[in-house]
Amino acid sequence: MQLPNHRKKYNLDEMMNRYKIVYQFQEYLKILNQTSENVSKNWNQAVSKLPNLFHNKSIADGDSNESNPNTPNRSKNEVKDESSSTVRAKDVAKIEKKDSTYKLPLIGGWRSKQFSNAEIERKDSVPKWKTDVTIASSADVLSRTKQLLFLIDKAESVQSRVKRIEDLIAFISQNSDARLMAVKNGAIKKLLHIKRRTKDSTTHQILREAFALLGHVDSLPNKGIRILTVDGGGIRGIAVVDMLRKLEELTGKRIYELFDYICGVSTGSILVSCIGTPRGLTMQEADIMYTEFGTKLFTQSAFWGVGNLVLNRAYYDTTMFEQLLKRFVGETPLIKTNRDANCPKLASVSTVMNRSSIMPFVFRNYSLPYDRQSQYIGSCKYSLYESVRASGAAPTVFQEFCLDGIIHQDGGILVNNPCAVAIHEAKLLWPNSEIQCVVSCGTGRRAPTAVAAYSSEAVNKASSVSWKTLIHRILESATDTEAVHTMCNDLLPPNVYFRFNPYLTDVIPMHEIRSDKVAQLREETGLYIRKNEEKFVDAATSLLVKRTASQRIRDFVEAKYLEYGLNKST
Repeated sequence: MQLPNHRKKYNLDEMMNRYKIVYQFQEYLKILNQTSENVSKNWNQAVSKLPNLFHNKSIADGDSNESNPNTPNRSKNEVKDESSSTVRAKDVAKIEKKDSTYKLPLIGGWRSKQFSNAEIERKDSVPKWKTDVTIASSADVLSRTKQLLFLIDKAESVQSRVKRIEDLIAFISQNSDARLMAVKNGAIKKLLHIKRRTKDSTTHQILREAFALLGHVDSLPNKGIRILTVDGGGIRGIAVVDMLRKLEELTGKRIYELFDYICGVSTGSILVSCIGTPRGLTMQEADIMYTEFGTKLFTQSAFWGVGNLVLNRAYYDTTMFEQLLKRFVGETPLIKTNRDANCPKLASVSTVMNRSSIMPFVFRNYSLPYDRQSQYIGSCKYSLYESVRASGAAPTVFQEFCLDGIIHQDGGILVNNPCAVAIHEAKLLWPNSEIQCVVSCGTGRRAPTAVAAYSSEAVNKASSVSWKTLIHRILESATDTEAVHTMCNDLLPPNVYFRFNPYLTDVIPMHEIRSDKVAQLREETGLYIRKNEEKFVDAATSLLVKRTASQRIRDFVEAKYLEYGLNKST
C-alpha cells in the first residue's frame, strides 16, 4: 500500500529529528571530561534544543490529526508518544519563561532544584562566611582572618572600625581555629595600637570583648589576684548575701569592684551572675530575688510535685525556674559582659552527665590564652542564663539542661565548693601574679560535734546500716565542701585565704520556704558575722591592698613589649 505524500514527508522528518537527537547526545558525551561548569553549560544548551527537535515547524503550526481533519488516522502509539512529547515541551517552556536560572531542565519527567533570582540575590546580600555552616578549610579560615585584620587596620572611621572588629569577633566565635590564627597574625598587637590611639568609648567596649575572646587580659588593678567563690545550697544563699553585704559595708565598694575572678556553683552561680557585673543586682535586690524564688517556685503542692517527678524527673516547675532566671540574671552573652570596664572574670560550674564519666564544665566569660590548657572543659559561647540554668539543674528538683548535645546538671554533684577550680583558672589567666586574697563563702554547716559524740559509747552498735542511711551518707560526702576548704587552708597563707561558712543549728533544705526557718537562717548568719567581725575586717583590708610602684612599672614595660610585637605570644 502506498502512503500519502504528506505521511512520507512526516516519516522522513521524524527520522531526521531522531538522528539529530542522537548526534547531539554524542557530542555531549565527548565533553564529559570537561569541568562541571562547562558540562552544565553544554547540557543546558543541548536540552534547550529538544523542543525544536521533537516538534518541527509543520507540527507546531497545526499539521496534526487534531488540526487537520483530512489527515489519516495514525496508530495509538504514535499519538501517545506525540502527546507526551508535547506536554514535556510545554513544561520546559513554562520553566524557561518563569525562571531562566535553573541548573538542570526537565527531561523525561526529571526536574532539578530551581533557584529564583530573589533567592540568589538574598544569599548574595549576606556574606557567605556568616551563613555557611560547613566546615571551612584551614586555608580559608586563615585567609578570612587576615582579611579581617587588614580591614580593621585600614578602617578610616570609628564606625567602620567598630563594625570590622565586631565582624572579627563573630568570625572567631564561629571558627575555633580563627582565634589561634588571629593571635599569631598580630591581632592583639593591632588592637592594642587602636586602644592606645582612640578615646571613643564604644571602641573601647568592643576592644574589651575582643581581648577576652582572644585570651588577652590586662594587668591587675591591685597587688595580686583577688578571688571570690560561692558554694551551692539553694535558698541558703541568703546567708551568702548577708556576708557579702558585710564586705561591701567595710570596703565601701561593690562586689564586682573588689574581685578579679568570681566563681559559683548552683545557687552560687546564680548569685555571682547577678551581683558580679556592673549592670547586675545590688545586695538588696539579690535578697528580693531569693524571696521570690521561695514564694513562687518552692510553694508547689506535693500532688503536682510527685506527678512532675514521675513524668519529668523534676519535682518543681522548671519553666517557672527558667522564667525567674531570665528575669533576674538576664540573657546577655557571657563574652559581652566584658564590655563593661570593671567587670571581673566570671565562671559557673555544672556537671556533664552524658559522657563516659561525669566531669565538671566551666562556663566562662573569657577565653584562656591559646598556649595554656585548663584541666576543666568549658566554653564562653553561652549566655548568662544558660550558664546558671545548667549549674542550678539539681537532680530530681529541676529538669536537666541540654546544650549542644551536652546534658548538664547541678555543678554541686562534683564541685560543691568551687574554690580549687577558681584558683586553677585564675592562675592560667595571670600566671606570673601572686594570689592576693581568696574569699570562699559557704551556705551553712552543722555546728562541730563534740569529741564525745565519736566515743565508743556514742557509736551505733548496729552491725550494718540501712539503704536509706547509706545513700544519704554518700550524697553528703559527694556534696561536702569542707574537704576543699581544708586543702586551701593548708596551702594558702592565713592572711590570703578567708573561709566564711556560718554554723547552723539545723541544716536547712535547699527548697525551704517556712518563714520561721528562713528567719532562723538569717539570725544564725548574723550571729556568725558578729563573732567573726575581726576576720571580716582582715579580709576587707586584704582586698584593698594597692599595686606597688615597681609592679606598675613592670606592667607598663610588658604592655609595650606586647604592643610592639616583642612578646612571643603575639
